Amino acid sequence: MAVQWSRVAPYIEAGLANEGRIERSGIVDKAYDDAADDDVVDAIDGLGSRIFMTVEEAKQFLLSTGLVEE
Repeated sequence: MAVQWSRVAPYIEAGLANEGRIERSGIVDKAYDDAADDDVVDAIDGLGSRIFMTVEEAKQFLLSTGLVEE
């Protein structure tokens, strides 16, 4: 089930701010620590092993997979 981008964005933005890039491992750990719901964690998991350098790149990828919606 697709989740609203606004629910995933804070984790993506924090990952970029903390690491200088966006990758699943650090972001999904933070989501688990925050007890994010399964839909948010599933969307973050969808990043897989890809590394993104901007929030917009990650957003567009997740939108294209159907894991998030506007």
